Amino acid sequence: MTATDALAEFSAAVGEGRYFEAHEILEAFWVGYRGPDRDFYRGLIQAAVALHHAGTGNAAGAASVGARARANLAPHAPRHEGYDVEAMLARLARIVP
Repeated sequence: MTATDALAEFSAAVGEGRYFEAHEILEAFWVGYRGPDRDFYRGLIQAAVALHHAGTGNAAGAASVGARARANLAPHAPRHEGYDVEAMLARLARIVP
């Protein structure tokens, strides 16, 4: 799977609220990825996990993983690889004060 395909599938899953699946999609790509955007993809994976935790009522898990996601994504704002990083950061800010 290409980075473009993985990101498109990830985005679709997040858009539909399938956060655990979004995490799985991007993680399958990320495991073999050794390029310069490794932290960007890691941040998106962490963001999906944080959103999943928030949706299941695990506030502590959402806060912990969400903080790491924000740290990994912030350097790539506002957009990176066609992805709206700023929107994801805003979404995380709503669940992780």
